[in-house]
Amino acid sequence: MTDNGEQRSTSNTAASPARPRSNWTAGRVIGMVFASIGGLIGLALLLGGIALLAAYAFARDDGYFNSDHKQLVSAGYAIATEDIDLGVDEVDWAPDEILGNVRVQVEGDRPAFVGIGSDDDVDRYLGDVAHDELVDFDGDEPEFASHEGRAPRTPPGEQDFWVAYSEGSGEQELTWDAEFGRWTAVVMNADVAWGIDVEADAGVKLDWAIWAGLGMLVVGLLMSVGAVVVILLIGRRASRDSTTG
Repeated sequence: MTDNGEQRSTSNTAASPARPRSNWTAGRVIGMVFASIGGLIGLALLLGGIALLAAYAFARDDGYFNSDHKQLVSAGYAIATEDIDLGVDEVDWAPDEILGNVRVQVEGDRPAFVGIGSDDDVDRYLGDVAHDELVDFDGDEPEFASHEGRAPRTPPGEQDFWVAYSEGSGEQELTWDAEFGRWTAVVMNADVAWGIDVEADAGVKLDWAIWAGLGMLVVGLLMSVGAVVVILLIGRRASRDSTTG
């Protein structure tokens, strides 16, 4: 009986197939994961670069990336933007040129004034003046926050704190070489009359945008191609080891 039992045990052991060893080692799996992540990042940079270059080529007006024309209507004496924060502290590696040029265009039936000044100076000038604060310019209809008050004591054109301004009849165009700081844009009637009704748009010119787009395009292309090459190499080695094994 002992012999028969030993023979059965030996036969069962010989019949069991050997467990195959996977060619996908931990290193190869990790390599595939990181290559896939790098490929996705590269693809995102590639698409972003293409979009930026397309916008630079086709979506500019006289070199400016412009907003849509919007009708701005106020029952006060002025329309002011929320504080535009362009960074209070300038750092050495970020020159003012990185901010580009800003353009604001307004047009109404009455002589208009459009200016940009530091938020502190504008707050002092409009602090107790009835005006509307523009809180949303992106939607279908601009949104305002109203501030009650009196009429301005002096016309805006007589103030000396504006870093850039334009006033007169017809379309008024303000251009400003943007600087670091906190700023506010203001639209008023040039004669400080009550009630404002103008069409306005704002734009920015970024001369470095084309270089940023080209950089994203090149880096994204290299990362995407590199990821594909790594994935193919890892897959080929795993397949080769499976064949030789």
